[in-house]
Amino acid sequence: MTSEYMFVIEISAVGTDGEVRGKKFTASPNSNGKYVLNKKSNDPSTGESDTNLSKNIVEVETLTEAANLLATDDYLINLTYKNQRALRCFDAVTII
Repeated sequence: MTSEYMFVIEISAVGTDGEVRGKKFTASPNSNGKYVLNKKSNDPSTGESDTNLSKNIVEVETLTEAANLLATDDYLINLTYKNQRALRCFDAVTII
């Protein structure tokens, strides 16, 4: 059973590779003021993941909405550190 989040103030994860190792990535609104998630998806013709394609982007108004979608394990959330982006699953983030 997934949790239902009521008032989320931060979704974050720590970088794991290279120059961002140990750096804190956080969910930040995009230029439209929305938080961005990607619905997990596979290309039916190849069976390979196409989650990172723009057709799978879902924008939400609040971190609470983002956390509740993420908790379904059907989405990855876009996190940023400076000009770098990372997609992270529910099990790889901290939700406050």
